[in-house]
Amino acid sequence: MTDEQKKKLEQKLWDIANTLRGKMNADEFRDYILGFIFFKYLSERMHLYANDVLKQDNIDYLSVNETTADGKAILDAVSEASVDALGYFLRPSELFSQIAKRGSKPGQFILADLTAILNNIQRSTMGTESEDDFDNLFEDLDLTSTKLGRTEEAKNTLIARVLTHLDEIDFQLDQANSDVLGDAYEYLIGQFASGAGKKAGEFYTPQQVSTILARIVTTGRTRLKSVYDPACGSGSLLLRVAKEADVSEFFGQEMNRTTYNLARMNMILHGVHYRHFDLKQEDTLEHPQHDGMRFDAVVANPPFSADWSSSPLLLTDDRFSQYGRLAPASKADFAFVQHMLHHLDDNGTMAVILPHGALFRGGAEGHIRQYLIKDRNWLDAVIGLPPNIFYGTTIPTCIMVFKKCRETEDVLFIDAASCFEKAKNQNFLRNSDVDRIVSAYRGRIAEDRFSRRATRAEIEENDYNLNIPRYVDTFDEEAEISLEDVHERSKAAHQQLLEAELAISLFCKELGILPPVGANLLALQNFKAWLMQKLFSKQLRFSRDNGQAFPDWQQKRLGEVFTWVKTNSLSREFLTHHGGNVQNIHYGDIHTKFRPLFRQSAEIVPFVGSNSTLKPFSDEEYCRVGDVVIADASEDYADIGKAIEIVEVRERSLVAGLHTYIARPKIGCLVVGFSGYLLRSAPMRRQIMRIAQGISVLGISKGNLEKLTFWVPHTDEQRKIAATLSAIDSKIQSISGQIRPQDPDVEKS
Repeated sequence: MTDEQKKKLEQKLWDIANTLRGKMNADEFRDYILGFIFFKYLSERMHLYANDVLKQDNIDYLSVNETTADGKAILDAVSEASVDALGYFLRPSELFSQIAKRGSKPGQFILADLTAILNNIQRSTMGTESEDDFDNLFEDLDLTSTKLGRTEEAKNTLIARVLTHLDEIDFQLDQANSDVLGDAYEYLIGQFASGAGKKAGEFYTPQQVSTILARIVTTGRTRLKSVYDPACGSGSLLLRVAKEADVSEFFGQEMNRTTYNLARMNMILHGVHYRHFDLKQEDTLEHPQHDGMRFDAVVANPPFSADWSSSPLLLTDDRFSQYGRLAPASKADFAFVQHMLHHLDDNGTMAVILPHGALFRGGAEGHIRQYLIKDRNWLDAVIGLPPNIFYGTTIPTCIMVFKKCRETEDVLFIDAASCFEKAKNQNFLRNSDVDRIVSAYRGRIAEDRFSRRATRAEIEENDYNLNIPRYVDTFDEEAEISLEDVHERSKAAHQQLLEAELAISLFCKELGILPPVGANLLALQNFKAWLMQKLFSKQLRFSRDNGQAFPDWQQKRLGEVFTWVKTNSLSREFLTHHGGNVQNIHYGDIHTKFRPLFRQSAEIVPFVGSNSTLKPFSDEEYCRVGDVVIADASEDYADIGKAIEIVEVRERSLVAGLHTYIARPKIGCLVVGFSGYLLRSAPMRRQIMRIAQGISVLGISKGNLEKLTFWVPHTDEQRKIAATLSAIDSKIQSISGQIRPQDPDVEKS
C-alpha cells in the first residue's frame, strides 16, 4: 500500500469516526470507533486462521453449518486451535462481516446480538493463558448509552451504519508483514488525542517524541529481550520501540482502566501475540505489578508532577531505599525515575519524559539528582524539548536518559528547544529535528549552541542543577547594526508609503470617497474591509479613463472560469526549512500567514524534504502566475476555503501540498491580482462557509466549489480593483515594518 493509499485509509476511518461523534466528546466516541475496528480485526484474523486450519478439507469457515453435528465438530476443533494460537474464538455467525450484513438490512435489530458476541469473545478465553489479556476488553463499548440515540431504534440505526461503513474497508490482513491497520489505528489515537485536550496526555505521546525515545533506547541494539513502560497509556510508546528493533516481550502498567483496555487492543491489533505482552492495570508507584523483573529498555511519559503518597514506609521499598529520600508528595516525577531505574537491566537504557522543573528543583529532588550523578554515574543525557508539543499542556519538557554501566563520566546536554515547526494550535518536531537529536545523542556530538558534554565536576559546581542553559550557551549575540542599512531601509519604507498613499488617493478620488489619513494600522485595515464590501457588492464602481461606465458585471460559476490542477499530499513531516529545489505550499500556512496575493520571494515557504517519496512533479503541477491555491480543510469556518493567488513565482519551483486545490484561470477571464481578493470577499466567503462539511474537521469538495457563483467585472475594472486593494496592502505592510515593493505583477490600470 502506497503512502497516499494509507492516508486515504486513515482519512476514511476518521470520517467513519465522525459519523459517531454527535454530542460526544473526543474521548467518548474514541472508545466506540476503536472498539469496533478492533472487533473487525479480531473477526478478520479469525476468518483467515480458520480457513487456514480447514484448507486441507477445502472448507471456507463461513460455509460451516453451526447447527449440524459435523458443523459442531468442526467448530470444536477450530475453537481449540484458535484459542491456543490467537487467544480467542468466534463462530462464523459472530464475525464482523456477518453482523454488519445483517445490520444493513432494513428492520434488522443487531444491538443484542452484538453485545452477546463481544461477551462471547471474552468467554472463549476463560480458563486459558489469554484470559487476562481479554478480560473486560470491550467494557467501554456501552451499546446502551443514550449518547448513541434516544431510542433503541436510533441506537441500532447508528451502530448498523458505522459497521456497514467499516465492513467496506479492506484491512489487508492477508498480506505478509502488513502493518497498515496498526499504523491507521495509531493515526486515529493521535487524532483523538488532538481533540481530547488535557485528557490526551493520559494516553498518548506524540509520534515524533516517541520516536526519539525509541531510537535512544535501541542505540547499538537490533534486538531487545524486553521493553517496559510503567505509565504505558495506549501502548504507543512500547510499540514505537518495536519499530526500531526486534522486541521479544512487552511489559507495561497503566492506572486508567479505559486507557489500559486501549493499550491491550493496540498490542493485539499490531500483531503482538498475547503470550508476548504483559500489561497490568494498577497504580504503578503504590502497587507495582512486575516485582523482581529487569528489562533491556525502559521508557515512559509519566503524568507530569502527579500527586502520590510519598509515604515514609516506602523508604524500605527496594525501589527507593538506596536514595535516602522520596520524591515530594505533590511531584512524583523522580518517584517514576527511581521506579524505572529499579527495573532497568544493568546493560539496558532508560529514557523518560519529565517536566523541565525536574532538572533544577531543590529539596528531595536535588538530593536524588546528586545521588544519581555523583554516587552512581547513571545519568547519560539531558535533552530539552520544544515548548507546546504535548497534548493538554504547554509546560517545557525534557528527556532524561539513564544507563547503569556507562563508559564515560560526562553528561550530554542537548538543547532542542528551537527544533520545531509551528502549527495552528501546537508545535511539532519535524523528521529532520528527530534525526538531529538522535544523531547528536548517538555520537555524543558537541555542536555549538545545540549540544555539549559537561563533566561531573562542572555539574557539581552547579550544585547538580541540570538547567540546560547552564551547559549549552544559546544566547544570541546582537548582530552589528549598520546605520547605512537602517537609513536605506527606512528610506525605502518611506518611499513605499508615499507611492501607496498616492495610488490610494487617486483611486479614492475616482470612486468619490475620502482616502484614509495617517498611519493607524487598525483604521487602515478597517478601511480595506469596508472598501472590499462596497466594491464586491457593486455599490462602488470604477469608470473607464474617459469617464464612461464599464459594462455590467457578468455572473459566472467558478467551474466556468477555473480548471483544476493536480496537487500532492505532502504533510509537514516531509517538508523542511533547510533548503531544497522545490517549495511546497501547506494549507496551514494559507490559514495563518500567507497574503492574499502570494509572492514567492516575499513569503517563507518550506521545501519538499529529501525524505519525500513522491515521483518527480509534472510541468502542470508547478504553480504559475494567476493560479489560485485553496485550503480545502480546516478546524473552523474562518479558515475553510481560504485562498491565495500566485502573482510572482520562479519557474518550476513551487507546488501545493496536503489539503489544497489549485484552480488555474482560463485565458482571458481574470487579470492577475483580482482573484486573490475576489475569493476573500464577503459574498464568496459566505458561500464557501455554506458548502463546508464535517464535524471536527471541515472540508470542501471540488464539485461544490465549481458551483459557487460570483460577479466578474470587465478586465480593465478588475485591474483597478486589484491595484487599489494592492496599494492599501502595500501601505499596511509599510506601516507594519514589512518593507517590500507594491506587487509589480498586479496589472496597473
